[in-house]
Amino acid sequence: MASSTTARSRRPQSTIDSDDAFALRAAEAAAWAKRNVRMIVTIAAVALVTVGGYLVYRVNAAGKAARAAEQYLALRANPSVSTAAGAGQVEAFIKAHAGTVEADEARLLLAEIRLNSGNPKAAVTALAPLAGSDSRLAAQAAMMLGSAHAQAGDRAAAIRAYQQSADQANADYQRVEALAQAALMHEQNNDFAGAVAIYERLLADAKDGSQQAQVIEMRLAEARSRAAAKR
Repeated sequence: MASSTTARSRRPQSTIDSDDAFALRAAEAAAWAKRNVRMIVTIAAVALVTVGGYLVYRVNAAGKAARAAEQYLALRANPSVSTAAGAGQVEAFIKAHAGTVEADEARLLLAEIRLNSGNPKAAVTALAPLAGSDSRLAAQAAMMLGSAHAQAGDRAAAIRAYQQSADQANADYQRVEALAQAALMHEQNNDFAGAVAIYERLLADAKDGSQQAQVIEMRLAEARSRAAAKR
């Protein structure tokens, strides 16, 4: 019985010790906070400014995107924008909304206007920044850049742009189209060995027996024949 009584008498003491330890830690924390109140206030102020600044940035970014989208729709709805005279409006839009998806789309539109008006060098100038960026439209811009270089008569630059588009492409059909154009440029440049290398790459990726594979095999055979005739 004595041992049982002793055990019961020890339990409250354990609870008291735990409560005392908690109170001691709380007192120490309060004392530390009192000694470092200036630092705590500074940290809180910095955090508040940071969070507030981030929220302002998000609101401003959302507003900028909304304005760009609205104004781009109005720009595309203007019948004169697709003419050479309307190119100035597109250029002004690009400058006013730099950094938005709509500005990237406007660069493609500007390049199309330049190409249709027979000014491929101006199209190259419009496309080069977008083709070299991390935009989701970079591969499309590089593809159009290849066409602009080809129209300007610079086949070597066209090949580089098509290769760039293939490397950036998100979809298989985009990659295939870009590489096929690069191979065609090689052929037009009488570099049939270069065309053979690309056709072999395309054939390796094509599904056996598919129509795509059959077309590539035909072009590959022709390119090989013409490459052999040049030796």
